[in-house]
Amino acid sequence: MVYGQASKGAEGAEKMSLVNELSKDRRVVIYVAAVALALIFIAVFGLKFGLDLEGGSYLQLQLQGARAQIDVSPENILKFQFNASDVEKHGDSFVITIPGKVEATLPEDLGYSGAKVVERDNTTKITLTAASETVVTNYLKKNMDADVKIVGVAPIIYEIRTNVTRESLNALLLPVGGKVPAGDDAFSEGVTTETVDETKKVLDSKLNRLGLQDIKVKVVDNKFILIDMAGMDVATAQDVVGKPGKFEIRIQTENNQSMHVLYGDAVESVEIPQGDRNGGWGVPFVLSEEGAQLFQKAAIDSGATKKPDDHYISMYLDKDEIFSAPLAAELAGSLQKAAIRNMEARVGAGDAGSTKAKELYIHLREGALPVNVVVVGSGQVSAALGKQFKIQMILAGLIALLAVAGMIYYRYREKRIVLPMVTTSTSEVIMMLGVWAFMGTFVGWKLDLASLAGIITVIGTGVDQLVIITDELIRGGEAMPAASERSIKERAAAAAEKAGAVKVSPASSKVYLSRLSRAFTIILGAAATTAVAMLPLLYMGFGALTGFALIIILGVILGVAIARPAYGRIIGHILAQN
Repeated sequence: MVYGQASKGAEGAEKMSLVNELSKDRRVVIYVAAVALALIFIAVFGLKFGLDLEGGSYLQLQLQGARAQIDVSPENILKFQFNASDVEKHGDSFVITIPGKVEATLPEDLGYSGAKVVERDNTTKITLTAASETVVTNYLKKNMDADVKIVGVAPIIYEIRTNVTRESLNALLLPVGGKVPAGDDAFSEGVTTETVDETKKVLDSKLNRLGLQDIKVKVVDNKFILIDMAGMDVATAQDVVGKPGKFEIRIQTENNQSMHVLYGDAVESVEIPQGDRNGGWGVPFVLSEEGAQLFQKAAIDSGATKKPDDHYISMYLDKDEIFSAPLAAELAGSLQKAAIRNMEARVGAGDAGSTKAKELYIHLREGALPVNVVVVGSGQVSAALGKQFKIQMILAGLIALLAVAGMIYYRYREKRIVLPMVTTSTSEVIMMLGVWAFMGTFVGWKLDLASLAGIITVIGTGVDQLVIITDELIRGGEAMPAASERSIKERAAAAAEKAGAVKVSPASSKVYLSRLSRAFTIILGAAATTAVAMLPLLYMGFGALTGFALIIILGVILGVAIARPAYGRIIGHILAQN
C-alpha cells in the first residue's frame, strides 16, 4: 500500500515536472497564446457563414463594354451632327457653317456647351472649343447612349461602356466616314481594370447602404462580378443588383412628354434621409454648379417655375421611374430668380416613406454604374438546406477527429500519444476559425462548404505530419516494428538507449534535435508543396475553390509556424518521462 502511494506520488511529480518544463518552453507558450487568442476572436467577432451554409442566393454579372481605336475625322462628325455645309479647324476650335438659322441651344443639345452662335445673311456660324478626341467621344455617347472614356494614347483608345461589337461600331461610324482599324489590337472586348474596380465599389456601396448582411462581391477576369447574398432569395437579389444603371432627372413638358435635365454625375453629394416632425421623409442632395444652372434653365423653359403642378420632376433609373413630384412653391419661386444647388426630394411619410427615402438615397448616390452589366447566372440555397449542410459538416469534422484518434491509438497503443495529437489537431482548427472570424469582420471572409472541406483536409494532412515527428523521435529513422509487437514505452526506451541516455531530453539531447530537424525537413517540404499547389485555385476566383484553397494555405502556415514546433517539444518531453 505504501509502495502504491509512492508510485502515484512519483507519477504526480512527473506530471508537475512536465508542466513546469513545458511552461518555460517558448514554442509551447506561443502555441497556447495563439489558441487562447483564437478563442477570443471567435467569441468576440463570431463566425460568418456563406450562402451555402446560411441560405441565400448568388448572381453572376457580366460587364458589357469594349476598347477600340477609331479612325475618323472630327470635321466629318461635326458636319454630320450640325448638318453643316462646312467645318474648319482653327487651333483648338472648330468653326461650323450652317445654311439658314438654327436654335441657339443646338450646340448644347448636342453636348457642346459654351459654343458661340452668330447669325449673318441667312447663315449661322458656330464656334466651339473642343479637342478632336472630345468630338469623337461626344458622337459615340450621343448615338450609343453610353459612357465613353479615353483609356489609352498613341494610339488613342476609347473605352465604350456598353454592349458593342466591331461590326456595330463600324456601322455607327459609316455615316461620318469612320471605321475601326483592322487588327486584333484595334478592338477588344472587356473594360479596363480601373472600370471594373469602380463598378465593384459602386455595387459594394449600394449593397451596404441597403443594410444587407453577408454580401460578398468578387471580380473575375475583368469581365464578371460574382455576388453572394446570404439570406436573400434570387428574385430579390436580381431586383436589387441586376438592374442598377443610368440615373437621370427629367422634367414634364406638355402632353405627358418629358425632357432630359441631368444625369447622375450632376448630383454632387447626398445626405442621409431625414424625417420631419410630421413623419414625412426626404432626401437632401446637392447639385454641381453646372447642374444647378441646367436645372434652373429646364425649370424655366418648361414652365415648371410658374405652374409646378403641371410639370413634375421625375427621376429614372434605367428608364424606370423611381421618383416623381412637382416643385415646391418656395423652390419654384427661387428658381425663377437664381440657380439653386441644395434641394430635397420629399417621398412620403411613415414606414413606407422611410423605405422609399432609403432607396432613393442609394439611387442618388450610386444609381449609375460606370458600365452596363447583364445577369448571366443566378441560383439560391434555402435557409433550411443551408442549416442542414452546416450540421452535416460539423458532424463530418467531429467524425474526422474521432477517426484520427482511433488510427493514432491503433498505431501507437498509448493514450499519452493520442491525446497530444488529437489536441494539436483540434487546436489547429480553433486557430483557423479564430483567424477566419477576425478576417470575416474586417475583410469579409465567410465559412462555406468548400472551406469546411478544407478544414477536414487540413486535419488529415496535419496528423500525417504529427506522425512523422513522433516516429522520428521514437525510432530515430530505423525501421519500426508493428504496433502490436512493442508498446510506445518500449520503443521510447530503445530509442533512449540507442542515444546513450536513460531519457531523450528535449532540452539537451543532440539526438533529439537531430531527429526533430529531420522530421521538420520532411514537413516543410510537404507544406510548401501543398501551399504552392493551392495557389492556382486561390487565384482562379470562381467562389468555392477560393475558400478551399485559402483555408488549406492558412492551415499549413499555422501548423508549420505554431502547432508543429510546439508538438515537437511536447512529445519530446512526454517521451523523456518514460
